[in-house]
Amino acid sequence: MLVTRFFTQAFALSLLAVPAVAQSVQTRTLSKPDAEFSEPFTMLAGVRELKDGRVIAIDPRDKTIQVVDFKSGSATRLGREGSGPGEYGLPMRLLALPNDTTAIVDMLNNRMLLINPDAKVGGFVDLNVPAPAGRGDGRGATMMVGNNMPTAADARGRMYAQGSPFRIVDGVPQAADSAPMTRWDRATGKRDTVAFLRIPAGANQISGSRGRGGANVSVRIGGGAPFTGADQMAVAPDGRVALVHHDPYSVEFVNEAKQRTRGQPIKYDRIKVSDGHKQEWRDRQKNAMGIMMTNDNGRRSAAMVPQRDVQDPETWGDEYMPPFLSGNTLNFSNDGYLWVARTGPAGQPPTYDVIDRGGNLVQKVVLPKKARLVGFGNGTIYITRSDEDDLQYLQRHRFAMPERP
Repeated sequence: MLVTRFFTQAFALSLLAVPAVAQSVQTRTLSKPDAEFSEPFTMLAGVRELKDGRVIAIDPRDKTIQVVDFKSGSATRLGREGSGPGEYGLPMRLLALPNDTTAIVDMLNNRMLLINPDAKVGGFVDLNVPAPAGRGDGRGATMMVGNNMPTAADARGRMYAQGSPFRIVDGVPQAADSAPMTRWDRATGKRDTVAFLRIPAGANQISGSRGRGGANVSVRIGGGAPFTGADQMAVAPDGRVALVHHDPYSVEFVNEAKQRTRGQPIKYDRIKVSDGHKQEWRDRQKNAMGIMMTNDNGRRSAAMVPQRDVQDPETWGDEYMPPFLSGNTLNFSNDGYLWVARTGPAGQPPTYDVIDRGGNLVQKVVLPKKARLVGFGNGTIYITRSDEDDLQYLQRHRFAMPERP
């Protein structure tokens, strides 16, 4: 049986802007970085700052995991491509675990490669079968989080997975109307569902056929109308789950006890979808990358491939831009603030709303054009700038909030 899956990944830069709001909040514009690493990346997917200031960085397109040292200006590659000890097939996501341990989510091998606190490759955590209760060190233990790859981890090392927007019926995937956020406690083995996220109709697409040799199925995540609003979900370092609603634009938090707290609606200017927005979408699609995963009778392979034959959608969505778009919209900083990538007039630089634990807008942060947020440290923020060849350079900016959330 040959099964090919194509997942759209919105790693390309979204051009965003600052709308007017009712309350008065500080706007901060990032300009000159504290440091920039001289060697470029092809597609930087995430970073994790260690206590000594070094940074673990992953690049799925080049299939590399590196330790970047801004002080010496050097980078050390960790592991290598493969499926054996200390190897990885496709490093897609980076999770910060306690005590400077880092987990690299490997989609191809269905496991997580562990990076030890000394920034050396350790063991791995198999994602194919459940882990025994009480085995939380990851050494030889296996686990499954909601039947999906982990998407987040909190400061206690608990893993979270946003459930699939599909369900399997008679061996064939079908679009679902909601997706759960499942939590797995590494210390006890306990699993529970923390929250559910509503999935808009048409947000994901499935096509395929059955034949004598089996099934060929293509799954496209994020294939709906570009400018239709959709709620988003993310996990804070302290374990809170944020549900960011688009109508009205507001933030709801689910705490440890699954109690819900929702902030007041955040006001913003409603901006009509323009020809400029549509052209920016076309430009992003030309630069976007997807994951092509193939399983040919047990021989698996994966690679990042560019989008091709980009065509306008059948419908662009709503008449007005939603407050935020789907994709890499939400990020939590190490100090517990939620960063929401905002929309605005076409041609404006990337802009983020910074939300406190009460769901209140407390600050706006504007990045340089052709920049992208990739991670946080302690009092630092990491972004990439892209040059004329679309090569990405990692920058570190000193950043401190005026108050605790």
